[in-house]
Amino acid sequence: MICVDSSIAAKWVFVEEHSERARLLLRVALEQQEPIIAPTLLPSEVANVIRQRLRQGQVQLNEARALLAQFLAVPIAILTPETVFDLSLVLADQFSLPAVYDAHYVALAKLLDATLWTADQRLLRAL
Repeated sequence: MICVDSSIAAKWVFVEEHSERARLLLRVALEQQEPIIAPTLLPSEVANVIRQRLRQGQVQLNEARALLAQFLAVPIAILTPETVFDLSLVLADQFSLPAVYDAHYVALAKLLDATLWTADQRLLRAL
């Protein structure tokens, strides 16, 4: 089981550093029927990344909508067990994370014994 965060999911829809590797990992996970999970905030975070690119003029609205649809087509189980909120707060404090958002991914991976996929170097350094 894989828990994916927005730093990886954004690489599935945008061409940026390590996008090819992120897409390859996704393709292999899907071929192996490896369950992919994320907390409920993932779609909003990916939509926000797309919105920022739209605001910066890097994509047009039609392309942004297509990118969002492309992301939403990926079979990700969106899960938020009740205990994830408390554990997120504890983990954010334990690892001195500036916000609880990143800790949600860590907490969900921990609760469900999943491998966390992230490209967030700040988060990786903190853990």
